[in-house]
Amino acid sequence: MDDVRQRITPRGYGINATYVYEYSRGLNGVDVPRDVLFSRLIFSSLIFVALVVFCGRIAQISHSYLRLITSLTASRRQQTFWSVELSSAWANIKKHLLYSPLGRKRHNREIQLSSALNVGTLPSRFQTVLIVLYFASQVAYCTILDYNANVKAALVAELRGRSGTLAVLNMVPLFLLAGRNNPLISLLHVSFDTYNLLHRWLGRMVVLESIVHTAAWAVNACDEVSFANMLVRLRTTPFFTWGLLGTCGMITLALHSPSPVRHAFYETFLHVHQIVAFLTYLGVLMHLDLDDLPQKPWVIAIGLIWLLERTARLGRLLYLNISPRRGSTRLVVEALPGEACRVTFHLPKRVHISPGSHVYAYIPSVAMWMSHPFSVAWVEPNNCVTPPSSTEKDLAMDPSYLEKQPMKDFDHYLRDYKEPTSVSLIIGAQKGMTRKLYNKALSSPGQTLYTSGLIEGPYASHACNMGSYGTAVLFSAGAGITHHMLFVRDLILRSSEGRVATQKIYLIWSVRSTEHLAWVREWMDQILRLPSRREILTIKLFVSKPKSSREIVSPSATVQMFPGRCRPDVVLDEVIPQRVGATIVSVCGPGAFADEVRAAARNKIGKGAVVDFAEEAFTW
Repeated sequence: MDDVRQRITPRGYGINATYVYEYSRGLNGVDVPRDVLFSRLIFSSLIFVALVVFCGRIAQISHSYLRLITSLTASRRQQTFWSVELSSAWANIKKHLLYSPLGRKRHNREIQLSSALNVGTLPSRFQTVLIVLYFASQVAYCTILDYNANVKAALVAELRGRSGTLAVLNMVPLFLLAGRNNPLISLLHVSFDTYNLLHRWLGRMVVLESIVHTAAWAVNACDEVSFANMLVRLRTTPFFTWGLLGTCGMITLALHSPSPVRHAFYETFLHVHQIVAFLTYLGVLMHLDLDDLPQKPWVIAIGLIWLLERTARLGRLLYLNISPRRGSTRLVVEALPGEACRVTFHLPKRVHISPGSHVYAYIPSVAMWMSHPFSVAWVEPNNCVTPPSSTEKDLAMDPSYLEKQPMKDFDHYLRDYKEPTSVSLIIGAQKGMTRKLYNKALSSPGQTLYTSGLIEGPYASHACNMGSYGTAVLFSAGAGITHHMLFVRDLILRSSEGRVATQKIYLIWSVRSTEHLAWVREWMDQILRLPSRREILTIKLFVSKPKSSREIVSPSATVQMFPGRCRPDVVLDEVIPQRVGATIVSVCGPGAFADEVRAAARNKIGKGAVVDFAEEAFTW
């Protein structure tokens, strides 16, 4: 305890009488043992929650793997075991907690105050439970004080110490959850979108605790001398000046982070947010360093987390986009009908990009050093091609062997295995960077822009093992089709080879006009030519605003077009009775559409069919 007091005692404390403040600096009134206890409780509770989620994910992954290996050679009838709910308790947990919105339906549909102003989205029911419980714990820790203290200033000093300790402690997960390379994403199979939501709410708690810490100090500082003297201390004492910088930075972060500001000026927001976050971090670090406070190692850990995350980003950029032999990434941007662009990054090397991945696109000629996330719509060459073995590669390099085996086309395998990867995105022209990119491509010769660019990634949310389900129902709206294109190709190819359980795929795409069909026509043609496609894939296209009824033509029974909006509940009413095995319902699209699909999927849970739900969202 004496060691702790020596570490917290200000340097030079007691040498100059004018430097000594009884309850606004130092340990008088601060309950250090209880602060340490609560810090350990918070740390332990976070570890406990992570372990619970981890064990749950391990159970889900094991269940999916068992379902996969038992269904690879199973017939439709043999997969019936996996299609029927056996546990009503698990079905209720999924329906009323894990997949449930906070209220009746709204989750990712933005709350509009006017046509030009929205205040963001609502967390899900499970996310709300976690946020409320954690916030309540922070309030409890800050209010468990020694109310029997004879001196009011001692009680205020205890609150100052408690709130300051909690604020610094919560900054550790705050910075960890903000990173794209957060290791918890792949470990817990929780999406970056969810972590970003938790980051925002955790940031609000840190801001409140910082304000309480500063206010408690100010109350005692004013009581000890005067309000004017308190202001003088802020200006002339570095310890207080750096602390004020940290608190002001926190308040600035809170004021410019609400959804209306964040989405209206996204590029500006990112710049300001990162600069202010650094200044806040610097203020807190110097504040703790000047008095050598025991929370200093936590802030050093925050700096290491930030440095490692930025290093990982740089490493991904260099690895994907730079090759000593083939140079750097080339970028082709094609303007498409319906105000969208097909953006293709021709990488200098062969990389593997899994279905459902997203990347961050850097286009310096349009957005300088800024990056924006987009789902990967298509990858060439095909990731599903099995690489040749080392023996096959060695034989392929032996001319004498090839002469004896003219029918063995090893060159095809080697060429496809070594060919550099091209990554294609579909970017709808909204505002800001996407609008500028579309206009630039539209004004280029042949409506095609050739420039330089980089991608960072690939990143994935690891929502589920799509190939372990006998039936996959993939709902897309607008540019959300990009999330599902690679899933469709991958599942069809691996199904024809007997490497997945999937026997039925329903691709549901809702668009405003038939012009949007041109976005993926080239890739859709490739999918329609795949072996066994007719037995596996059914495509339903919904055109909400067709120019005429003649545009709505269904080419075949497996490719159908319908006028009007997509009604997910009607689609699932048709699909579920014909399901094979377990069913996964996936959605990617605008918030209102995603909420409709979520509601329809939840409505099917608890009625006998095994239905799981997955959503890809970019709500930050």
